[in-house]
Amino acid sequence: MACDITSGFSLGCRDNTGGIKSVYILSGSVTSVTDASEGLIDAITGSGTFYNFELFRQTSDYTEEVAVVPENGTVVYNQTANLSFFKLQTSLRNQIKVLAQNPTIRMIVETNNADNTSKYVYVGEEYGMQLLTGTGATGTSFSDKNGYTLAFTGVEPNPASFVSASNATELAALMSGITLA
Repeated sequence: MACDITSGFSLGCRDNTGGIKSVYILSGSVTSVTDASEGLIDAITGSGTFYNFELFRQTSDYTEEVAVVPENGTVVYNQTANLSFFKLQTSLRNQIKVLAQNPTIRMIVETNNADNTSKYVYVGEEYGMQLLTGTGATGTSFSDKNGYTLAFTGVEPNPASFVSASNATELAALMSGITLA
């Protein structure tokens, strides 16, 4: 493998926003992922359902940290999704219990964008994500958050890839054997 860079990066316009709109978490399995080009997925094959967990604006985030250890010649990508859900309730409690028991969570993160098109990032592709910490809290005052905060983490040999879709309909069309709910 050559380590030569192949292009530069231009700053572009200021037309971006932060945060994530929702995440899709898979109940099932992925058997193959097809890249249209390096880092851009155009097909995901498997079985089961990607369930949509909607998030309130400006409450949740996704980060990917590059961890290089020169002495060992290794590079890994630490992926973290911090998700915030409102209301302590039985249905959410039960989903959290199942998520905490699952050692290989596949997740698609839907980002916010100023132009109202979504960008989707497929995380935990090879080894999966895990729910490692979480908190349920009532808050103290009436204006405090009553709900859950969950942190999903994973370590991957490659950075997360983008999915070539700009809305949920296009995302569903890329799936073979997997549905979106």
